[in-house]
Amino acid sequence: MIIYGICSLSHSQVSNLDIKQDPKLDSLLNKKITFDRERYLNEYFTLQLYYGNLEIATETLKNAKEIYPNIPVELSFETPNYKVQAGRFKDKIVGLKTLDTVKKNFPSAFLLTRKKEILE
Repeated sequence: MIIYGICSLSHSQVSNLDIKQDPKLDSLLNKKITFDRERYLNEYFTLQLYYGNLEIATETLKNAKEIYPNIPVELSFETPNYKVQAGRFKDKIVGLKTLDTVKKNFPSAFLLTRKKEILE
């Protein structure tokens, strides 16, 4: 037993790993981190329930507010159609879970990535 322990210690290998890295890689990595941080702060997810004419959009808005009183629903105009969107989710998983619930009443709903409008 003792001889086995001594033999295994004498046969172990020591290795040194020398990594050569271009200094531009750190700069690029820092830029990527900054970009991702800004994108995270300015993006959110929402559920698009309808896109089309004003009459159906208004009806969809009314129905969504009645069925899901805890989810903010808004109507907006994007030439030439109206959009009904529900919720603002920072976490995509929460948006997808909510979408599963909403699809029961609005089967054509889908998750949409939006950017916050920054007023300057």
